[in-house]
Amino acid sequence: MNGRGAAGDAVLLSRVGDLFARADRGAPCSGPFLSEGEQGLVAPLAGQGRFSRLFLWGGYPDAERKKAFFLPERFLPLPEEEINAFLEDVFHAPLAFLSLEGSGYRTLSHRDWLGSVLALGIERDAVGDVRTVGGHAALLVCERSVAGLIGEELSRVGADTVRTRELSARAWEAALPAREYDLCSDTVPSARLDAVVGSLCRLAREKAKAAVTGGNVQIGGLCCEKPDRPVCEGEILSVRGCGKFEILSLSEQNKKGRYRLLARKYR
Repeated sequence: MNGRGAAGDAVLLSRVGDLFARADRGAPCSGPFLSEGEQGLVAPLAGQGRFSRLFLWGGYPDAERKKAFFLPERFLPLPEEEINAFLEDVFHAPLAFLSLEGSGYRTLSHRDWLGSVLALGIERDAVGDVRTVGGHAALLVCERSVAGLIGEELSRVGADTVRTRELSARAWEAALPAREYDLCSDTVPSARLDAVVGSLCRLAREKAKAAVTGGNVQIGGLCCEKPDRPVCEGEILSVRGCGKFEILSLSEQNKKGRYRLLARKYR
């Protein structure tokens, strides 16, 4: 379910349909971890809020990658708190929360950690978020089925020796570092996507437009190739090669009629 494009999306939606059918027959079941774009595709297929038969959860409230859980009606509404405990009870501890620690003498990036985990032969959709901690450690959430392999086989990341520990969900979340951002402030002639991308990425308007039409821009994880598509407050933009941005404000106009843009860029 990692493939994207029309064929990959069709496979994803077909698989989701099968899992819904199983849940309708009374069997709670789960799918893989989904990217933000994949979540955007499948989320409209279920109900809303606590009454949704499709529950997306990545182990903690701020997760980017989320695992899909399909629930029979008897489990609704969902509890408002202690989601991990609920899933452990219904799905028999489907998630594992791992702490990966290096020696402290090497600086390791997100790419280093994730690449070493996937090099074990683990599929990307079996792994949720990987959050780096201080350059020498990482916190990872994954499917229970691959946690043992990571614990037994992951001994080196980059040029460093590492060790793996499993934590409780509560201890893992408490160890998460606060997300860091850089604030971006500018004025733009309009709320068009190409204008906003140009401002955030310091690109000339034509290059920003080419980035959009070339499929290099996502909104909420979904590719958008329409340069004139208006951008709204609260949306998440990802621009290949430039980074990921959350739009904080894009409404107030100054005396020259330009829109004040305030966003934050994920570090």
